[in-house]
Amino acid sequence: MHRADEGGHTPENLIDVLVDAREAGFLGPGPVEPQISHAEGFAAAGRHLTEGSRSARLLLADLGSGGGVPGLVVAACWDLVDMVLIEANGRRAAFLRRAAGRLGIEERVEVMQQRAEVCGRDPEMRNHFDGVTARSFGRPAVVAECAAPLLKVGGWLIVSEPPPEPGSPGGPGRWPAAPLSELGLEPEGIFETDYEYRVLRQVTPCPPRFPRRDGVPAKRPLF
Repeated sequence: MHRADEGGHTPENLIDVLVDAREAGFLGPGPVEPQISHAEGFAAAGRHLTEGSRSARLLLADLGSGGGVPGLVVAACWDLVDMVLIEANGRRAAFLRRAAGRLGIEERVEVMQQRAEVCGRDPEMRNHFDGVTARSFGRPAVVAECAAPLLKVGGWLIVSEPPPEPGSPGGPGRWPAAPLSELGLEPEGIFETDYEYRVLRQVTPCPPRFPRRDGVPAKRPLF
């Protein structure tokens, strides 16, 4: 059995579920155990950010959940969170619903088959979440513009940081403070396990003009 870090019990069949996701083409090739460990890092970062919080439960959104990494894994190994998995692709969304049932976490996991921009403009989802997670969802500007409208003031965004590519900005250069402030976001720092996660905080409400129309954040990124 894969062992979760402190805060929850990873279901015995999680590996089987993610192997099925890989076989369906929803996860990349290779062993799923490293992907589980990487996803558990999001939960570890979230627990670190909420130490001492008075909230009994947290509501999190996962952008572009795909084959369930990290969203399904976070929900499976962190008992005190309810998750909304945002996935526009119909086949992937259907898989995620079945997978939540197989893992016994369907009461805490909702799958939203919709674009993230649409969710950010939905009054029932806007300014609604304690935290947002994102892995391989898009370039930093796209992640920020899609996440900020979903977050409560004081909420946090956790994004996995890839190894820097030669000639590309790394570290803080990927998350410039000035354009992020247009969204109400502020860089907070890095959380490290065996992997690296960028943390941003929603310090003011995201302005109503964000997110822009579907596809515009990727076509005309803010930074």
